[in-house]
Amino acid sequence: MDEKRTTIILVRHGECSANKEERFRGRADFELNELGLRQAEEISAALCALRPAALYSSPLKRARQSLEPTAQKLGLEIAIENDLNNIAFGAWEGRKKSEIAREQPELWNLWKTAPEELSFPGMESLDEVGRRSRAVVDRLVSRHAGETIALCTHRTVLKPLVPYCLDMPRPWFWKFHFDNASISILIHDDKGYSLFSLNRIDHLTSLNREWN
Repeated sequence: MDEKRTTIILVRHGECSANKEERFRGRADFELNELGLRQAEEISAALCALRPAALYSSPLKRARQSLEPTAQKLGLEIAIENDLNNIAFGAWEGRKKSEIAREQPELWNLWKTAPEELSFPGMESLDEVGRRSRAVVDRLVSRHAGETIALCTHRTVLKPLVPYCLDMPRPWFWKFHFDNASISILIHDDKGYSLFSLNRIDHLTSLNREWN
């Protein structure tokens, strides 16, 4: 049987200051901090062993920087995919989560309990993120059938993307965990998408976990 099996490596970017300060990032363009830059090198060691044929990134600096050591070592370009961009978080972008919890307790509670239902002016819904990111992956799988590719994006893209690829019903957001600089793998073949590995961090020497 001639079956083309495509491997999609999903990378969450390394740590930036807003991760450590527990801020909502959204599309605010934070750069990697010192730990994040070290994590980018450690991501590279893991990715080089998997030999991706192509690298794709969100347009934000923290994602691109996370793939730069890999691109240099493998001699690959980093292609920017705008639909791998982080969720648009409106007025929450750059704000500390503790401030949101204090000032907007009802919306904060919805974020903690049913984020798939959360909506406020300027915010992109999680379903919108899931649809656009799944469409990117579908297109790249078609382009790279039978190959291995790596995509670097954001926690609030990965959390909708994976269940959208797996056709999971709600709720799903808090059922998956992705650490900074983690690696997860989807496989695509004639049966569709399957989750091969989730939140691999064995390549990292240090990380700070984010639970909210």
